[in-house]
Amino acid sequence: MAKELESSLVESELALMREIARQPVQTQRGLSKGAGLSLGMTNLLLKRLARKGLIKVSQLDWKRTQYLLTPKGALEKTRKTYDYARYTVRLFRQIQENVSTAVRREHAAGLREFWIVAQDEFEGVLRETLAGQTFPGATLAFAARFSQVPSTADLI
Repeated sequence: MAKELESSLVESELALMREIARQPVQTQRGLSKGAGLSLGMTNLLLKRLARKGLIKVSQLDWKRTQYLLTPKGALEKTRKTYDYARYTVRLFRQIQENVSTAVRREHAAGLREFWIVAQDEFEGVLRETLAGQTFPGATLAFAARFSQVPSTADLI
């Protein structure tokens, strides 16, 4: 649970840092909307980022505040972006392996009609993954929604 919370904070910090880099002069409400965070979480993270020395906060007038990434913050944003990209690639590979293993196992057990429910880029990744494998006598079909899969399908 603690690891999931820390991971969520890292993702939220990254989203907020990206929004600050995109538009440094804006309200906390604008930052929260742009980063997809609650206003309370945005306030908490801004204080945390400032305490870590990753951002500098300057009050421009009574209503406008400027949030700037420090050099340390820019480096941290780059590191977090890289780590997030690596995590995403690992996750995609694990999903590819899980789907491939499930289809191989069920094919070996005698099932022959397989439906993969996936959309957009993820569908393409799974098509490529399964295209390199042979399943004699089996059909592989793809659908964007579960409602498109016939009730007679062996494996979804």
